[in-house]
Amino acid sequence: MGKRKKRLVKQIRGLEKQKEKHEIKVETEKGKLDTTPDYWRGEISDLERQIEERWSKLIKLRKKKSKK
Repeated sequence: MGKRKKRLVKQIRGLEKQKEKHEIKVETEKGKLDTTPDYWRGEISDLERQIEERWSKLIKLRKKKSKK
């Protein structure tokens, strides 16, 4: 696996871990001024979008590699 693919996989794993942490915060924490459960839900949706972008890049790289 190339360096770029490894980096994308590592980024996806890291984003998924962050998403899990934020989901726990939504369930457990009451929130303060700027860290309300709605804030964490917004962060989760942003992380999901980033994960999808990374997956699409990874898939494009794999298709490009298989065409050669």
